[in-house]
Amino acid sequence: MSGKTTEEIQEIEKIIGYTFNNKKLLESAVVHPGLEKNLSSKDFEKLEFLGDRVLGLSLSDFLYHRFPEETEGELAVRIATLAGTDFLIELAKKTKIINYFKIPKDFYISSHKNSSAIADMMEATFGAVFLDADFKSAQNIVLNIYKNDIEKVIYKEKDAKTQLQEIAQAKTKTLPLYRLIKMVGEIHNPVFEMEVNACGKTAIGHGNSKKNAEHDAAEQLLKILKNNK
Repeated sequence: MSGKTTEEIQEIEKIIGYTFNNKKLLESAVVHPGLEKNLSSKDFEKLEFLGDRVLGLSLSDFLYHRFPEETEGELAVRIATLAGTDFLIELAKKTKIINYFKIPKDFYISSHKNSSAIADMMEATFGAVFLDADFKSAQNIVLNIYKNDIEKVIYKEKDAKTQLQEIAQAKTKTLPLYRLIKMVGEIHNPVFEMEVNACGKTAIGHGNSKKNAEHDAAEQLLKILKNNK
C-alpha cells in the first residue's frame, strides 16, 4: 500500500473508531495527492466534497435535536464554527490524527495552506467512511471525533454585531449593511442614529458613538429575527 503503512492505517482506525473494509479509501483521504505524482487528485477532491456534505448533515442533525429551542440562525452559527477550518484543525491536533496525515513539506511554509489541507483531509476521511459503510456510521465517527467539543460553541457569548454577521452570511451569503441616519446633540455629547439591514429586515440603533449605535442596531435586529422564527 503506497503512501501509508498498514500500522499507520490501523492507528487512524483506532483514533476514529472505525475499521475500513476498503483500506484504499482511507489512504486516499489521508495522503495528500500533491505528495506523490501517481496519486489521483480527483479521488481526494471527491472524497473531500462528499465529506463536507456528510459533516454538515451530521452536525445539523445532531444540533437540531440537541438544541430544539434555538433558531435557524443560532444553529447556523454553530454549524459555521464547528465545520470551519480552524475547528477542524484543532480537532485533528487534539485527536492526534494529524500525526498520520501525509502532506507535502512545502505546504507547511504557509499556515493557510497547512490548515486548509488538514481540514480537507478531515472532511475526506468522513467521506471515506460514508462510502465504506453508510451515513449513520459516518455520523457516529463525526460525533466520536467531536465529542464534547460539539457543544462548546456558545452563541450568546458573541457580541451582537458578530452574531448578526454570522447569521446574515449563513442565510443570505451577504454582510449586514450599516448606515448613519443622523447625529444629534452637542459635539461633546453626541447621539448617533444608525440603521442596519440584514436578512431582509431593518432596525435602528442609538449610541454616543457610531460603534455603539451599530451594536445597538444589531441587537434590535437580532430581536426582530428571533421573533420571526
